[in-house]
Amino acid sequence: MSQLDLRVVAALASLSLYPVESAELKFELHTINQDSIFSSCAVLDVNRDGTLDVVSGGFWYEGPSWKRHFVRDVEVIRGRPDGYSHLPMDVNEDQMTDLVHVNFRSRSIYWLENPGPQGGEWAKHMVTTPGPMETGRLYDINGDGRLDLLPNGWYFVAWWELLPKSSGQSQRWIRHDLPNQAAGHGGGFGDLNGDGRGDLIGSKGWLEAPKNAVHGKWIWHEEFDLGRTSMPVVVDDVDDDGDGDLIYAIGHDYGVYWLEQTHRQGERIWVKHLIDDSWSQGHSPLWADLDGNGRKEFINGKRYWAHEGKDPGASDPLVLYRYEFNPRSRQWNRATIQSDGPAGIGLDPKIADLNGDGDLDLVLPGRSGLYYYENTLNP
Repeated sequence: MSQLDLRVVAALASLSLYPVESAELKFELHTINQDSIFSSCAVLDVNRDGTLDVVSGGFWYEGPSWKRHFVRDVEVIRGRPDGYSHLPMDVNEDQMTDLVHVNFRSRSIYWLENPGPQGGEWAKHMVTTPGPMETGRLYDINGDGRLDLLPNGWYFVAWWELLPKSSGQSQRWIRHDLPNQAAGHGGGFGDLNGDGRGDLIGSKGWLEAPKNAVHGKWIWHEEFDLGRTSMPVVVDDVDDDGDGDLIYAIGHDYGVYWLEQTHRQGERIWVKHLIDDSWSQGHSPLWADLDGNGRKEFINGKRYWAHEGKDPGASDPLVLYRYEFNPRSRQWNRATIQSDGPAGIGLDPKIADLNGDGDLDLVLPGRSGLYYYENTLNP
């Protein structure tokens, strides 16, 4: 048995569902555009009228009526529209929120410039072409209070820092390379070892962040193998024992899991627990407190037609669940949001208080359309 096998202990019990206080929480489905085929979205006030809007692919939808407006003509590469993430940043510092795109088939990172209240086409600005990337997310990697870009590269590991205009640098996007062992399908970012610094999670281990994220040495720990995991892998102290655990799904197969961090004789041991294996393709989970009880939930559902029906379970019903950990029973309690419906989770879904009623709603883009589920916690 390998050293890696020794450090990961399997605990793959069948899923047990317990009644939870928030099980009665209901969600109301709203269709923004059932014909949309774009897998990413963003929620922002595009025209600065005080109401949140939704941007997805070639269009933005004006809230609350969801009137459609043109954004740009989206390039289609081998049957897939470009735009594998929609990450909101004010790149040019004009007080308008722009969108950063991380892409697989074009192998590119670029940003789209918000034209402002006057409307019109969003100009495309190329940043770089580092290689195929599943998608990307924004994190404060160097702890300076500004969000950085972390793409999920298949063959490289790097993050991009956007310098403020006042820095005087001619090149504002700065690439910071990390050890390549963390490359591959899926990953995340968060503090695993409790030192207050965010670490980078790969599918086969994690990179420990140094005190100086830019100039220090990131240390690779090959301690687990998550498979072709989700993006992101969620990092949080699930069981309230003071260290970081991992919650994730398999991106193109069945399985939702959590990896419990434990320690034995000074050695870190990961205990793998099955949460649910009844549905597949949980590519892009979310982590938020939907029911307002103070505990975050793992929100995930089936991606629609990720690989033209070639993934296991591709033709199964589109489901959407939220999972909350019960510290007393040490089980994850599952509550259904959608059992067989039109909405799929694509590559970059969003959580936001879309209707301004004080709770969090779900905005879900995908090849089966663009939808949002209204949280009825505060009717």
